[in-house]
Amino acid sequence: MFGYIKPQIPELKVKEHELYKATYCELCRAMGKRTGCMSKMTLSYDFVFLVLLRKVAEKRTGEVKMRRCIAHPFMRRPMLEIDETLEYCAKTSVMLTRLKLEDNINDSHGFKKLLARIVALSTVFFKKTDPKLKDLETNLKKKIDNLSALEIQNTDSIDSVASIFGDLLGTVASYGLDAENATLCAKIGYHLGKWIYIIDAIDDMPSDAKTGSFNAIINSFGDELSDENKNLLRIALMLELDELSH
Repeated sequence: MFGYIKPQIPELKVKEHELYKATYCELCRAMGKRTGCMSKMTLSYDFVFLVLLRKVAEKRTGEVKMRRCIAHPFMRRPMLEIDETLEYCAKTSVMLTRLKLEDNINDSHGFKKLLARIVALSTVFFKKTDPKLKDLETNLKKKIDNLSALEIQNTDSIDSVASIFGDLLGTVASYGLDAENATLCAKIGYHLGKWIYIIDAIDDMPSDAKTGSFNAIINSFGDELSDENKNLLRIALMLELDELSH
Protein backbone atom coordinates (compact mmCIF):
# COMPACT_ATOMS: atom_id res chain seq x y z
CA MET A 1 0.00 0.00 0.00
CA PHE A 2 3.01 2.28 0.19
CA GLY A 3 5.29 3.67 -2.51
CA TYR A 4 2.95 6.09 -4.26
CA ILE A 5 4.33 9.43 -3.04
CA LYS A 6 7.20 10.13 -5.41
CA PRO A 7 8.78 13.46 -6.34
CA GLN A 8 8.19 15.14 -9.67
CA ILE A 9 11.91 15.50 -10.33
CA PRO A 10 11.60 17.77 -13.40
CA GLU A 11 9.69 20.23 -11.21
CA LEU A 12 12.41 20.38 -8.52
CA LYS A 13 15.28 22.81 -8.39
CA VAL A 14 18.73 21.21 -8.31
CA LYS A 15 19.20 21.98 -4.60
CA GLU A 16 15.73 20.59 -3.82
CA HIS A 17 16.49 17.37 -5.68
CA GLU A 18 19.81 17.04 -3.84
CA LEU A 19 18.04 17.52 -0.51
CA TYR A 20 15.48 14.88 -1.44
CA LYS A 21 18.19 12.37 -2.37
CA ALA A 22 20.10 13.18 0.83
CA THR A 23 16.92 12.55 2.84
CA TYR A 24 16.20 9.27 1.05
CA CYS A 25 19.75 7.98 1.56
CA GLU A 26 19.86 8.97 5.22
CA LEU A 27 16.48 7.38 5.94
CA CYS A 28 17.89 4.18 4.48
CA ARG A 29 20.97 4.56 6.69
CA ALA A 30 18.83 5.34 9.75
CA MET A 31 16.76 2.21 9.18
CA GLY A 32 19.91 0.12 8.95
CA LYS A 33 21.24 1.53 12.23
CA ARG A 34 18.03 1.82 14.23
CA THR A 35 15.74 -0.96 12.96
CA GLY A 36 18.12 -3.50 11.39
CA CYS A 37 19.66 -3.91 7.93
CA MET A 38 16.83 -6.16 6.73
CA SER A 39 14.35 -3.37 7.42
CA LYS A 40 15.93 -1.30 4.63
CA MET A 41 14.11 -3.56 2.18
CA THR A 42 10.88 -1.82 3.23
CA LEU A 43 12.15 1.70 2.49
CA SER A 44 9.54 3.69 0.57
CA TYR A 45 9.20 7.16 -0.89
CA ASP A 46 6.18 7.80 1.32
CA PHE A 47 8.37 7.91 4.41
CA VAL A 48 10.81 10.30 2.76
CA PHE A 49 7.81 12.61 2.46
CA LEU A 50 7.06 11.99 6.14
CA VAL A 51 10.64 12.91 7.10
CA LEU A 52 10.45 16.17 5.17
CA LEU A 53 7.00 17.00 6.57
CA ARG A 54 8.06 16.45 10.17
CA LYS A 55 11.35 18.30 9.69
CA VAL A 56 9.37 21.36 8.64
CA ALA A 57 6.99 20.93 11.59
CA GLU A 58 9.87 20.44 14.03
CA LYS A 59 11.96 23.21 12.41
CA ARG A 60 14.90 20.88 11.83
CA THR A 61 17.16 21.77 8.91
CA GLY A 62 19.60 18.87 9.11
CA GLU A 63 23.29 18.77 8.28
CA VAL A 64 24.32 17.21 4.97
CA LYS A 65 27.53 15.16 4.77
CA MET A 66 29.13 13.18 1.96
CA ARG A 67 29.19 9.45 2.71
CA ARG A 68 29.62 6.09 1.04
CA CYS A 69 27.23 3.19 1.47
CA ILE A 70 27.00 -0.47 0.47
CA ALA A 71 24.81 0.38 -2.50
CA HIS A 72 27.23 3.06 -3.70
CA PRO A 73 30.68 2.10 -2.34
CA PHE A 74 32.83 4.00 -4.83
CA MET A 75 31.22 7.41 -4.79
CA ARG A 76 30.33 9.61 -1.86
CA ARG A 77 26.72 10.76 -1.81
CA PRO A 78 25.05 13.58 0.14
CA MET A 79 23.25 12.31 3.24
CA LEU A 80 21.55 14.07 6.12
CA GLU A 81 22.80 13.40 9.61
CA ILE A 82 20.55 11.08 11.63
CA ASP A 83 18.39 13.04 14.05
CA GLU A 84 15.22 12.39 16.06
CA THR A 85 13.02 12.95 13.02
CA LEU A 86 14.83 10.35 10.94
CA GLU A 87 14.87 7.90 13.84
CA TYR A 88 11.12 8.31 14.35
CA CYS A 89 10.34 7.81 10.66
CA ALA A 90 12.63 4.76 10.43
CA LYS A 91 10.94 3.15 13.43
CA THR A 92 7.38 3.93 12.34
CA SER A 93 8.12 2.63 8.83
CA VAL A 94 9.05 -0.75 10.28
CA MET A 95 6.13 -0.64 12.69
CA LEU A 96 3.65 -0.12 9.85
CA THR A 97 5.34 -2.82 7.78
CA ARG A 98 4.78 -5.35 10.57
CA LEU A 99 1.16 -4.32 11.07
CA LYS A 100 0.48 -4.30 7.32
CA LEU A 101 1.91 -7.80 6.90
CA GLU A 102 -0.27 -9.07 9.73
CA ASP A 103 -3.28 -7.49 8.04
CA ASN A 104 -2.33 -8.99 4.66
CA ILE A 105 -2.12 -12.45 6.19
CA ASN A 106 -5.59 -12.05 7.70
CA ASP A 107 -7.15 -10.38 4.68
CA SER A 108 -5.61 -11.99 1.60
CA HIS A 109 -6.18 -15.30 -0.13
CA GLY A 110 -4.13 -17.65 -2.27
CA PHE A 111 -0.72 -16.48 -3.43
CA LYS A 112 -0.99 -13.05 -1.81
CA LYS A 113 -1.57 -14.67 1.58
CA LEU A 114 1.35 -17.06 1.10
CA LEU A 115 3.61 -14.23 -0.02
CA ALA A 116 2.63 -12.15 3.02
CA ARG A 117 3.50 -15.06 5.32
CA ILE A 118 6.88 -15.55 3.65
CA VAL A 119 7.75 -11.86 3.81
CA ALA A 120 6.52 -11.65 7.40
CA LEU A 121 9.15 -14.20 8.40
CA SER A 122 11.85 -11.67 7.47
CA THR A 123 10.62 -9.30 10.18
CA VAL A 124 12.26 -11.54 12.77
CA PHE A 125 15.48 -9.77 11.73
CA PHE A 126 14.00 -6.33 12.41
CA LYS A 127 14.72 -4.69 15.72
CA LYS A 128 11.85 -4.62 18.20
CA THR A 129 9.56 -1.63 18.54
CA ASP A 130 11.02 1.22 20.57
CA PRO A 131 9.35 1.04 24.03
CA LYS A 132 8.75 4.80 23.77
CA LEU A 133 6.50 4.16 20.76
CA LYS A 134 4.49 1.28 22.26
CA ASP A 135 1.45 3.51 22.82
CA LEU A 136 1.62 4.61 19.18
CA GLU A 137 1.85 0.99 18.02
CA THR A 138 -1.17 0.07 20.17
CA ASN A 139 -3.13 2.98 18.70
CA LEU A 140 -2.25 2.01 15.12
CA LYS A 141 -3.08 -1.64 15.79
CA LYS A 142 -6.58 -0.63 16.93
CA LYS A 143 -7.10 1.36 13.74
CA ILE A 144 -5.97 -1.56 11.59
CA ASP A 145 -8.27 -3.87 13.57
CA ASN A 146 -11.15 -1.46 12.85
CA LEU A 147 -10.19 -1.51 9.18
CA SER A 148 -10.08 -5.31 9.19
CA ALA A 149 -13.51 -5.45 10.83
CA LEU A 150 -15.00 -3.46 7.96
CA GLU A 151 -13.19 -5.69 5.47
CA ILE A 152 -14.60 -8.81 7.17
CA GLN A 153 -18.06 -7.26 6.87
CA ASN A 154 -17.25 -6.85 3.16
CA THR A 155 -18.37 -3.22 3.26
CA ASP A 156 -19.03 -1.34 0.05
CA SER A 157 -18.31 2.03 1.68
CA ILE A 158 -15.08 3.26 0.13
CA ASP A 159 -15.03 6.37 2.32
CA SER A 160 -15.33 4.37 5.57
CA VAL A 161 -12.25 2.22 4.96
CA ALA A 162 -10.26 5.03 3.33
CA SER A 163 -11.00 7.30 6.30
CA ILE A 164 -9.61 4.79 8.79
CA PHE A 165 -6.40 4.47 6.79
CA GLY A 166 -6.26 8.26 6.51
CA ASP A 167 -6.65 8.55 10.27
CA LEU A 168 -3.85 6.02 10.68
CA LEU A 169 -1.39 8.02 8.56
CA GLY A 170 -2.55 11.23 10.20
CA THR A 171 -1.67 9.73 13.58
CA VAL A 172 1.81 8.72 12.37
CA ALA A 173 2.42 12.14 10.82
CA SER A 174 1.36 14.09 13.93
CA TYR A 175 2.52 11.90 16.83
CA GLY A 176 4.60 13.77 19.41
CA LEU A 177 4.30 17.22 17.80
CA ASP A 178 3.06 20.38 19.51
CA ALA A 179 -0.67 21.08 19.22
CA GLU A 180 -0.60 23.46 16.24
CA ASN A 181 1.75 21.37 14.12
CA ALA A 182 0.05 18.14 15.19
CA THR A 183 -3.28 19.43 13.87
CA LEU A 184 -1.74 20.45 10.54
CA CYS A 185 0.25 17.23 10.06
CA ALA A 186 -2.72 15.10 11.09
CA LYS A 187 -4.81 16.78 8.38
CA ILE A 188 -2.11 16.26 5.76
CA GLY A 189 -1.66 12.62 6.77
CA TYR A 190 -5.41 12.03 6.81
CA HIS A 191 -6.11 13.24 3.28
CA LEU A 192 -2.92 11.70 1.91
CA GLY A 193 -3.86 8.38 3.53
CA LYS A 194 -7.32 8.43 1.97
CA TRP A 195 -5.78 9.16 -1.44
CA ILE A 196 -3.28 6.30 -1.05
CA TYR A 197 -5.98 3.85 0.04
CA ILE A 198 -8.20 4.61 -2.96
CA ILE A 199 -5.31 4.50 -5.45
CA ASP A 200 -4.09 1.21 -3.99
CA ALA A 201 -7.58 -0.30 -4.17
CA ILE A 202 -7.83 0.69 -7.84
CA ASP A 203 -4.44 -0.87 -8.58
CA ASP A 204 -5.43 -4.07 -6.76
CA MET A 205 -8.75 -4.54 -8.54
CA PRO A 206 -7.57 -7.15 -11.11
CA SER A 207 -5.77 -9.33 -8.54
CA ASP A 208 -8.47 -8.93 -5.89
CA ALA A 209 -11.15 -9.92 -8.41
CA LYS A 210 -9.24 -13.13 -9.17
CA THR A 211 -8.52 -14.10 -5.56
CA GLY A 212 -11.74 -12.85 -3.97
CA SER A 213 -9.83 -10.56 -1.60
CA PHE A 214 -11.62 -7.59 -0.10
CA ASN A 215 -11.81 -4.50 -2.28
CA ALA A 216 -14.29 -1.74 -1.45
CA ILE A 217 -14.25 -0.41 -5.02
CA ILE A 218 -15.22 -3.81 -6.44
CA ASN A 219 -17.94 -4.05 -3.80
CA SER A 220 -19.24 -0.63 -4.83
CA PHE A 221 -18.86 -0.69 -8.61
CA GLY A 222 -18.05 -4.25 -9.67
CA ASP A 223 -14.77 -5.49 -11.13
CA GLU A 224 -15.16 -3.42 -14.32
CA LEU A 225 -15.34 0.35 -13.90
CA SER A 226 -17.69 2.29 -16.14
CA ASP A 227 -16.64 5.72 -17.41
CA GLU A 228 -19.04 7.28 -14.93
CA ASN A 229 -17.51 5.39 -12.00
CA LYS A 230 -13.99 6.20 -13.16
CA ASN A 231 -14.97 9.85 -13.14
CA LEU A 232 -16.44 9.56 -9.63
CA LEU A 233 -13.18 8.06 -8.35
CA ARG A 234 -11.15 10.70 -10.17
CA ILE A 235 -13.19 13.45 -8.50
CA ALA A 236 -12.77 11.80 -5.08
CA LEU A 237 -9.00 11.65 -5.54
CA MET A 238 -8.84 15.26 -6.71
CA LEU A 239 -10.84 16.40 -3.69
CA GLU A 240 -8.32 14.75 -1.33
CA LEU A 241 -5.45 16.47 -3.17
CA ASP A 242 -7.33 19.75 -3.00
CA GLU A 243 -7.63 19.40 0.78
CA LEU A 244 -3.89 18.80 0.93
CA SER A 245 -3.18 22.06 -0.88
CA HIS A 246 -5.02 24.25 1.66
